[in-house]
Amino acid sequence: MHTPTEGRSLFMHVLVACSGNATLETALLDAGHRVTLLVPADTVEQRRADTPRADGVFGISRWHDPIEATRLLPLLPADLDRVATIDEQAVARPCAVIRERLGLPGLTVADALAHTDKDVAKRRLSRAGIRVARHLPVRSGAQVAKAGEELGWPVVVKPARGAGATNTFVVEDKAHLDRLIRQGVFDRRVPDSTGRFGAGEFLLSLNERPGGFLVEEFIRAKEEWFVDLYLHEGELLGAFPGRYSAPLLGVLGRHQWDAVVPASHRDAREVVKLALQASRALGSGTGVVHCEILRTPDREPKRQWVFGEAAHRPGGGGIATLYCRQHGLDLPPILAALAVGERPDIRLDAAPPTLANLVIAAPPGTVRRVATADELLRLDGVLDAQVNLTPGQRTPGNFGTMSLAGAVTLRAESLDDVARRCEALVDALGLEVTGPQTQVEGCVR
Repeated sequence: MHTPTEGRSLFMHVLVACSGNATLETALLDAGHRVTLLVPADTVEQRRADTPRADGVFGISRWHDPIEATRLLPLLPADLDRVATIDEQAVARPCAVIRERLGLPGLTVADALAHTDKDVAKRRLSRAGIRVARHLPVRSGAQVAKAGEELGWPVVVKPARGAGATNTFVVEDKAHLDRLIRQGVFDRRVPDSTGRFGAGEFLLSLNERPGGFLVEEFIRAKEEWFVDLYLHEGELLGAFPGRYSAPLLGVLGRHQWDAVVPASHRDAREVVKLALQASRALGSGTGVVHCEILRTPDREPKRQWVFGEAAHRPGGGGIATLYCRQHGLDLPPILAALAVGERPDIRLDAAPPTLANLVIAAPPGTVRRVATADELLRLDGVLDAQVNLTPGQRTPGNFGTMSLAGAVTLRAESLDDVARRCEALVDALGLEVTGPQTQVEGCVR
């Protein structure tokens, strides 16, 4: 593993906002920094027990409520040096609010909103000359029809602030919209299968969203790429590009794969270039920025790429683990260094392999048949396998693109090879699920 820092700073006192993933606070404590935690209010006692090295643990009932952040200010330690998070729920509020009120370095409220609010981001990116999907904010499902007529059907409906493509779907036309309204889709809350989102707004129905939600033109993409940029004061330290098996809207609830490729890949170079341009327009500064970019069939090269979204955190769903394995990086110390403003020394493999995660998706019901992790590990190219399913078990629910059913990590020669190997893995998995609708298997596109 590579050592992560150069130019070591003094030990600092860091307020870390976290709803469950303890990677950042653990890394900061291991590096000798002091940590105070900000967590969902109903987890305070448990987090005190789980993190005895923390100076203190404070609770918050709503991440996106600016009044909550203001209420916390007089209660927080007076000697805080930094405010940090890798939790998307906490980037804009309260972290940016507390940071700005205390005069600490890092994302401002305006720049934090540009990384969490899709309306704010798209307007800022458009002004910078970066192509994004046209969109309109609306307040209710009833207003989608007018937006659809203006943007052109079909349209995509999505929260302005969301995660994992929850409450995100395509509306084909006015008749389809009317059916969705009658079915109560715009009033439907998202079940939290992870237990991490109770203090956020990601679970709210679209009609409940503070400030409304977005209607967006449907981009007919043939591919969806991603890249994680590691930045220090705007300088690019490392870029980790990859591609999803298909645009995410087309694989929700199905098996899918995420693959990381060498940065020298022809298409990856274009992805990194566009993502870096967007990160500068958004004011990303220091930290990790996860970007998603669509590629269309347009024959004009410059028109092929449409910037989707950016989040000020590492890619989820095992993506960060995948590229760290690809390059032999130790991620937690790198995150800790960035959190305190240090410049991590990120050394990239000159010829990294193509690695992928097959993300297993199980439809609702009871598992009838499934291979074990040991059986999958015997297959050529498989590096790791986790199967959280057993015959007779009720399938775990998903949270948007996040699956609790398991994943398989594999090595391949190319993206085409990834697709072939994942098809074979789906066959070897042999997942059969019975339920009210007798759904069997997902599919890889």
